[in-house]
Amino acid sequence: MTFEMGLVFLIIGVALYLFASEKLPLDISALVILVTITSIPLLFHGPWLLERGIDLRSAFPTVSEGLSGLSSTATVTVLAMFILSAGIQRSGLIHVISKRVFPLMSSSETRQILVIALLVAPISGFINNTAAVAVTIPLVLNLAERGGYAASRLLLPLSFFGMLGGTLTLIGTSTNILASSILVDVPEFSREIDMFEFTHLGIIVLTTGLAYFLLVGRLLLPKKDPRKLKTGSSERVVIELAVPEESDLVGQALEETDFLERSTLDVLRLVRDGTSRIKRATSTALKPGDVLMVRGNLRQIMDQIKAERVVVLSDFGQLRRVRDDGYLVRVLLRNRMLFAGRTGEEVDFWERYRARLIGMEAQEIKSRRLGDEPLHVGEVVLLQISETALKRLRRNPDVVVLQEFDEEFDKRRMWIAGGIVAAVVLAAALTPLPIVVTALIGVIAMVITGCIQKEDVYKGVAWDVIFLLAGVIPLGIAMTKSGAAAWLGGLLADFSGTWHPVFVLMALYAITTLLTEIVSNNAAVVILVPVAVSLAQTLGVPVFPVVLVVMFAASTSFLSPVGYQTNTMIYGTGLYKFTDFAKVGAPLNALLMVVTSIAIWILWEV
Repeated sequence: MTFEMGLVFLIIGVALYLFASEKLPLDISALVILVTITSIPLLFHGPWLLERGIDLRSAFPTVSEGLSGLSSTATVTVLAMFILSAGIQRSGLIHVISKRVFPLMSSSETRQILVIALLVAPISGFINNTAAVAVTIPLVLNLAERGGYAASRLLLPLSFFGMLGGTLTLIGTSTNILASSILVDVPEFSREIDMFEFTHLGIIVLTTGLAYFLLVGRLLLPKKDPRKLKTGSSERVVIELAVPEESDLVGQALEETDFLERSTLDVLRLVRDGTSRIKRATSTALKPGDVLMVRGNLRQIMDQIKAERVVVLSDFGQLRRVRDDGYLVRVLLRNRMLFAGRTGEEVDFWERYRARLIGMEAQEIKSRRLGDEPLHVGEVVLLQISETALKRLRRNPDVVVLQEFDEEFDKRRMWIAGGIVAAVVLAAALTPLPIVVTALIGVIAMVITGCIQKEDVYKGVAWDVIFLLAGVIPLGIAMTKSGAAAWLGGLLADFSGTWHPVFVLMALYAITTLLTEIVSNNAAVVILVPVAVSLAQTLGVPVFPVVLVVMFAASTSFLSPVGYQTNTMIYGTGLYKFTDFAKVGAPLNALLMVVTSIAIWILWEV
């Protein structure tokens, strides 16, 4: 190992720590890595090091190469696919298809899993699989409520099949697109992967996952929900009530009135002049301006909105009125950049969505006031919103509306949006145009046809993923230029030199799976694709099938809720323990490691 290699490995170690610990947001960590690897040869390259055989400029990317991640075909393609997915989501096409498919379910759990797989997996192959899962979550929850099923037995298969469906095509997941862009610079391959080049392998993997759930996986799912998560009026939400001067409660303790009996609310605390009273919340005589933090279901909260004794507050303590046709809506927060510990006042739901943020679903509120409680992805909040604003909110990628509504979508634009995405896929598959070009043409068509408004184009993009890609791509360049990738590939080849090729592929699959759980699927691909290329060259086998192992392992890591965005979303519902993912996912990962490796060995004659 050379000094340059050791320095690259040191930077990779720091990157792994930053990604795993999340001391900084992932995108910021990636930019820190980008700046570091491009600055080192500029700051420390000199005659003293050259005399000792240390050439940093030849081992690290130039400034142009360091910034190439911003203009990479992978980055641009993923960005375009996010916008296309947002257009599909806003059009309501997936929602309408899902509403027509889900009635096919019955009380048979086998049939439920089949319907979820056959709906989500194909969709995930042609739009971003995270978006496909996001728009399907509320429908699954409604199905669970109507049928009396445990939602926890449906949501985890939904997430897993979304991931499995992403392996069907090149555009199913950003991992595939990123690996394709890396292979362009590999002399032994030097081209982008075709749209359906590995679809037959994806079908094998998806079929294996489906068989696993039907035979074994469903037996490992939680037997029942640890808490009720319904779309109806029985969900418990924490809200704040202010006591106005004219209230007949003034001067009396709650336990002395009929308020508790009539409202049936649970009183959590009384806040007065910045002081919180918990034990004496119901025994303290009320004064005008007192704030009661209470927990109740939607029916109880609706009653308090109409009551004169108290006033329902928004989370930042201001009265925001909506029209008389306002709805109470439960939504799941999903924008990781917007809801990253910011309070309701900082987000300002009224300004963004014309909605009053009324309450939160939480086991406990740690802050004295609801307005001081930080919001995070995966949490469920309660909004009051008008019918008009609600229609816009259902198409907003920041949140997932968990309430069932009979919304009327624009059917003309609905099918136009679907046609645009279909044209993007077919043009990339049947013409010389690369996917990055057809995807950008599709974005333009979405805007021109009105399927997505120009001011909403950038809202549909997960910018943290874009900057993560831009930041980690140069790390792969450093691994190649320094020889670190070749050294690791040779080390793995020497270690497994006497192994059967299938066992070599299985070892690479296992390493990728574990690394994906520590960092992210995209970071794992950037680090390990160059290693896979070097391993293939050392073993004298084709590059593409070995890289496929890394792609599929990074796209199907089921061991924890942090390995993939879809897992994080369903974990945020509060229906799962952290260990539930490993309990159901570890056997599936082991099975796929064997099946994928054997299939690649046979199909590509490794």
